[in-house]
Amino acid sequence: MKTFALILCLLLTPASAYSADAASADLPGYVDFSTLSNEYGEARVTVNLGGSILKLVGAMQHDDPAARETLKNLDYIRVQVYDTAGDTAVAASRMDGVSAKLLNAQWEQIVRVKEAGERVHVFVKEGGDRIKGLMIMAVDSEEAVFVNILGDIDPAHLETVVSQMNVVGNIDLDLTL
Repeated sequence: MKTFALILCLLLTPASAYSADAASADLPGYVDFSTLSNEYGEARVTVNLGGSILKLVGAMQHDDPAARETLKNLDYIRVQVYDTAGDTAVAASRMDGVSAKLLNAQWEQIVRVKEAGERVHVFVKEGGDRIKGLMIMAVDSEEAVFVNILGDIDPAHLETVVSQMNVVGNIDLDLTL
């Protein structure tokens, strides 16, 4: 999971110091992270990208055309990483709570991994034949990672990007809608 967080941070480092537009809460696919700090304390990593900063990252040269196309169509990326210090019970409980809320809000769970010491949940919010929101939650004994991506995402491009990030190991994702 550290690899996933590191790749995301490296991808977004040029713009991570900037605050993104708070209007993202009105976008389809938005997930509220406001209570996470109450349970984990201050996030070790926080990334909020939107507006012109995200468009700049999308316009940068990327090796993978699918990654470039996906980034170009995103509206907002939010990442928070918390230290779990070996206590995964609190993080797992938070994941379950967020998962229940997403399911009640008509999100579709596309990945659920529960192995010794590690849990991963991936949800999508559909809009027609596109994805309007993506929520990735991953918890292990070292960290809890919450990623919320909003925008117009082609599932074919998303599968390529997620597999390159090695978010859920070697699991073959079928993200076609």
